[in-house]
Amino acid sequence: MSQQQFIFICTNPGNEILLKEEVKNFYPEFTFSFSKKGFVTFKNTGVVYDLKTISQLQLTFATRCGIFYGKSKPETIVEDVKSSGLDIENFMIHSFAIGCETDFDAEAVFGREVNAYSAEGKTVIDLISLGPDEIWFGAHSVASGCTRYPNSMVEVDVPENAVSKGYLKLAQIVKLYAVKLFKGDLWLDFGCAPGGASQFLLNEGCKVVGIDPAKNDPSLANNKNFSHIKRSVQDLSHEDLPEEVRWIHADININPKQSIKEVLRLAKKYNRTLKGVIFTVQVVKMEYIENIESFEDQFYDWGFNNIISRQVPSHKKEYIILATR
Repeated sequence: MSQQQFIFICTNPGNEILLKEEVKNFYPEFTFSFSKKGFVTFKNTGVVYDLKTISQLQLTFATRCGIFYGKSKPETIVEDVKSSGLDIENFMIHSFAIGCETDFDAEAVFGREVNAYSAEGKTVIDLISLGPDEIWFGAHSVASGCTRYPNSMVEVDVPENAVSKGYLKLAQIVKLYAVKLFKGDLWLDFGCAPGGASQFLLNEGCKVVGIDPAKNDPSLANNKNFSHIKRSVQDLSHEDLPEEVRWIHADININPKQSIKEVLRLAKKYNRTLKGVIFTVQVVKMEYIENIESFEDQFYDWGFNNIISRQVPSHKKEYIILATR
């Protein structure tokens, strides 16, 4: 492969600045090349990646990243992909649009299945429509932490009576990262109000203790599997919390440096029973991007051995730390 290599990165539309800041901090060998809403390319001036090693890229604000091969149009895309050397017959194909409406039917054009769930170890050709007559294409390899759906776009069922966007956010996280929910498992939901995330967990058969000084939607109070501790996380001790908690979800409107410390302080009660933590980091300051690794280190220090920092499609200026063991 030529040393002139370009990397494509997709992000949630509106998060391009956050992505560029992350690249500047953690991949300084990438120099900015091109940007459209939700899509950015960089010239790689460092070590050249191949289709096996490209999965080493771990970017929090990327919904998809890989090696960029070229730009095409619907009528020439098959020939252009073949000419690039990508293996159309044996690689999977994902096709998606960003910031535009298009009637491009990749399944009909390529004559094969498109947008199937991609298992770990697979190589995927990405066909990215940025306009009705503008297809950029590249490829990525699927590794741990890489979502299996095209550009992380996953369909989840959100009921009409969902009390907040928290329902959608947690539903996407659970499906994208295959979090196993078991009926009867007890969750702590820090920052639960008005109750969207708790509502999702209850609908999945879990038990929830919601923790927030603010009010929840009245519908939660009528659920026998929900209880509410109307206090802030800073004011809680181990004695205030239930036994045998399996998971913690936290989406708290305070400085993440403080909220991570408080949540992990309380999590110590559950050394034997805790399976994982889903923690939302709200990026209200650009310096929090520099802190991505140091935030993760606090979870490693606690004893978690599998940590992913990623945004999901419904996130704005925020991302989740998913820590499991």
